[in-house]
Amino acid sequence: MATGADQGAEPPVASLDYGLLNELVGHLLRHAFLRGHQVFGEVFAGEALTPLQFMVLELVDRNPGITHRDVAAAMSSAPSVLTTALKPLVTAGLLEQVRVAEDGRRVAYRLSSEGRAHFRAVRPRIAEAERRLLSGLEPDEAEALRGFLRRITGRFPA
Repeated sequence: MATGADQGAEPPVASLDYGLLNELVGHLLRHAFLRGHQVFGEVFAGEALTPLQFMVLELVDRNPGITHRDVAAAMSSAPSVLTTALKPLVTAGLLEQVRVAEDGRRVAYRLSSEGRAHFRAVRPRIAEAERRLLSGLEPDEAEALRGFLRRITGRFPA
């Protein structure tokens, strides 16, 4: 779930002079990121699931046997941050850790049967989170935004 800092965010104070902040893409992306976490928390209320954990489950579901290193790289995350996100999923029995055959020191992940059933049940809710997050945009604007973000991040659809 989203953190307390992300939930219930106040709208910008109209009387403040923001200088060039509202022209800076990084500043605006940060606020969009926080809004995304807030919406995720609203839609997934009652689930013990963070946006980072959702991303992990999606990657593992789509790539059974994916290594810890590859999950971290795909998420642009430090392996230690990933470990923190993974631990509750493993403890809850949603993810299984397996050793990589070629290198027993490396760990890979796959969804347990319980994890697969649970993720398949909650995954459709992400569409509602996206709908809420992008509700102020026309469909073509939302797709253009996705395209621009893919270009900025170097992530092009396969």
